[in-house]
Amino acid sequence: MNLPLLSKYLGVVTLLLAAAMLFALPWAFPWLGHGQQFDTRGLFALLSSSVIAAILGGGMLYAGRHAHGQLYRREAIAIVGISWLIFTIVGALPFILGHVKGTESREQIIRLVVDDLFESASGFTGAGATILNDIEDETMLPKCLLFWRSETHFVGGLGIMVLFVALLGQGSAGKALLMTESVGPQGEVGTSRSQHSAWIFAGIYVGLNVILTGLLMIEGMNLFDALCHSFGTIATGGLSTYNSSVAHFQNITIEMTIGTFMMIACVNFSLLYAAILGQWTRLWVNTELWCYLAILFGVIFAVMLAGLWHHDFPDFMTAFRFSYFNVISVQTNTGFGTADFDKWNEFSRGMLFVLMFVGGCAGSTSCSLKVIRHVVLWKSLYTYILKTFRPRLITTMRLNGKAVDDADELTNEVFIYFGMIGCVFIIAWLSLLALEPDAAWLEAGHTPPVKMLDCATGVAACINGVGPGLGALGPSKNFASFSIGSKLVFTALMLLGRIEIFPLLVIFTPGLWRRPTT
Repeated sequence: MNLPLLSKYLGVVTLLLAAAMLFALPWAFPWLGHGQQFDTRGLFALLSSSVIAAILGGGMLYAGRHAHGQLYRREAIAIVGISWLIFTIVGALPFILGHVKGTESREQIIRLVVDDLFESASGFTGAGATILNDIEDETMLPKCLLFWRSETHFVGGLGIMVLFVALLGQGSAGKALLMTESVGPQGEVGTSRSQHSAWIFAGIYVGLNVILTGLLMIEGMNLFDALCHSFGTIATGGLSTYNSSVAHFQNITIEMTIGTFMMIACVNFSLLYAAILGQWTRLWVNTELWCYLAILFGVIFAVMLAGLWHHDFPDFMTAFRFSYFNVISVQTNTGFGTADFDKWNEFSRGMLFVLMFVGGCAGSTSCSLKVIRHVVLWKSLYTYILKTFRPRLITTMRLNGKAVDDADELTNEVFIYFGMIGCVFIIAWLSLLALEPDAAWLEAGHTPPVKMLDCATGVAACINGVGPGLGALGPSKNFASFSIGSKLVFTALMLLGRIEIFPLLVIFTPGLWRRPTT
């Protein structure tokens, strides 16, 4: 492992994070905030955190000042994994400094720190889960820190892309970094023009944020709310500035706009670029895109019918309005809400739970398993079924109208990832059942079976980056009541789900650090 080179790039990442904190400072001033005076608490928290991050980043950059040699795959993967840990820990500093008053007991401080780490991880990973009971209470979270909370979505969605731009010129290292964010036969990944593509993707990402912000302001939002909800939409994050999320606005135009942009943000960015260039054929033949849209609108239609049948909605337009927004929000792993879908019928709730494990397209800001993995899985299972009665059958997997090279290797990778998700899910679920005391659940009027289901939906919501779950973690509730240990489990799940497990696990592998670079 080339530690000086690792330190150099991690220093750059930390300095970028320090600079990002400064963009939230203007909201501490009276001409942007609602108050009539400076928000000294938020100002101190952001400035102090930025200085600490700058010192830390500068120190790492200085430690790597004599770095030389090529950046290989192991360094690239380590940079991605460690960067997300840095994002979470350093990004939590403004919350910690803004919350701790110095009069808390040791146990209270530990709980505050864990809560703020949870909130930071939720923001950067785009999970959208929260431990805040009253987001609108500025004594709990000043406006500038509320903006930073939403800005973590923007940084988390774009931050790794910026890292790609910095490193894609390093050949195989650039490929390794880019592959941590995508899966499947995406021809745009790892080509000789990868660095150029990364700049284009970053431009599309910023452009979508700018367009959505403008539209939301036209539709009635102020600048603060428009920016925060744009960050949460394009990064598929879902942290709102209001307790009732997007439902606060009671504006169908805003709901349709955000819903549509959530759907767009989960399309492969290379396909969005193709659309900009007018290369519509690439969209027409793309297998993943068609499956993504088919699943999305199929579930919207099913939830509409089920809701009308079970009288969850009074009429067709209301059914379409709430089904369209909330189904898109769950499949894209955004987590915004316009209705408490935990009160819907069992079929609709079950559909939404399954949808948590689908996600958007590879090469987008979506988390979860990704549609392309499901496509490969079902094609592989269909081939296996055929071979049970035609063992000599020779088949070719086709995606996007073309035969897939190394289909067996791709299939193995997909099955391994599904297996890893299953293992992590079971371990995390059992850990939560052990960490959450039964007495607390009984006092809340719950029963042990409810605890099992609530913990399961919590695991699904965090590892897939959805945010809200069902039951005790429904859209109208939050994670505040869970124990410190459980919140740490949820935090780890959000990080594992965002970078697809392996880049984070690999940094804890001794062999990564001992063996010589190859």
